[in-house]
Amino acid sequence: MVRPVLWSRAKTLGRETLRTVGDILTDIARSTDEHPRDIVSRRFNETAQNLIGKLRGRGRKRKAGVAKRRQKGGKKPRLTKRDIFS
Repeated sequence: MVRPVLWSRAKTLGRETLRTVGDILTDIARSTDEHPRDIVSRRFNETAQNLIGKLRGRGRKRKAGVAKRRQKGGKKPRLTKRDIFS
């Protein structure tokens, strides 16, 4: 039960790390005025704030009915013409 949660958190951390490194390299390549140390510290602060929100679970929300249908044991039955017009 704990392993899937840890695995998803590790994947999130890895993706965010790659995104941050790419942003840092892009900023260093484009910037002529700013010192690389300032770019790195700015990007690390942004990444820390992003990770706090992502690891708390403020991500994509599921539809309300999906969890209830899974608990009941399957899909909802489809309506037929007889059900609609009776």
